[in-house]
Amino acid sequence: MIVRIGTSGYAYPEWVGGFYPRSTTQHDMLPYYASRFACVEINSSFYRAPTREQVAKMSRRSPAAFGFVLKVPKTASHERSTADLAQFKDAADVLAANGKLLGLILQEPEAFHNTAANREWVVRVCDALRPHRVAVEFRHRSWNAPNLSDWMAHIRADLVSVGVPNVPDLFPNGLRVANRRVYARLHSQNADNWYGGKLRYDYDYKPEELGAWANGLKELAATDRADEALIFFNNCVGAQAAENAEKMVAQLLGAPKVRVAEPPPTGLF
Repeated sequence: MIVRIGTSGYAYPEWVGGFYPRSTTQHDMLPYYASRFACVEINSSFYRAPTREQVAKMSRRSPAAFGFVLKVPKTASHERSTADLAQFKDAADVLAANGKLLGLILQEPEAFHNTAANREWVVRVCDALRPHRVAVEFRHRSWNAPNLSDWMAHIRADLVSVGVPNVPDLFPNGLRVANRRVYARLHSQNADNWYGGKLRYDYDYKPEELGAWANGLKELAATDRADEALIFFNNCVGAQAAENAEKMVAQLLGAPKVRVAEPPPTGLF
């Protein structure tokens, strides 16, 4: 099983002096990040669909084997509008043509419950973005149905595993598999701050918590239940996301049937 590990976003000024050297400018962040990780999840596309030119620039600023995931605009995930999907898909096409698109992430809000109308909306969005691979993150516990992975396979979408605290209405924490792929987003385990805005993502994963995720991935590999895994840390207040990601890489190195993707050579821009 190939495992790619990174963070949700990279252009954080707060990381300068921690993850990034003190002299790092925003222009230099992506090349430096790509020297440490093999992939990144782009969150800025959630707020505004990127242009072809913007993603082409990201592609040029990263090595040939580096991978991107683009987050579907909130107009589709939160406002139930297809207005931005054409431009968004056009941008994704550019990364795909360059061999750098790992997939797309559709993050639905907690208010998005498991209803027939909402299931139809998920299918509509995924179909509009084909042939690109879409992973769907559900936030409400009503989606935690016994046949969810089978349904996701049926609609040809990946199911996001979430790292979240035990909050009554939240989709539960833990590893899930659909279409022989793991897509995990680790947010926080702090229930007290979950509804605290940006504080939700101010969390440093403990070694035993990282170990539980790493052991789960090892078990999936040992039992041949998945071919690949994408793991993104979204606890991006401060540099702990990057630190936690590198610690998980260390916990998986040398595991039987697990190959952790290394940062690609930096001379291939």
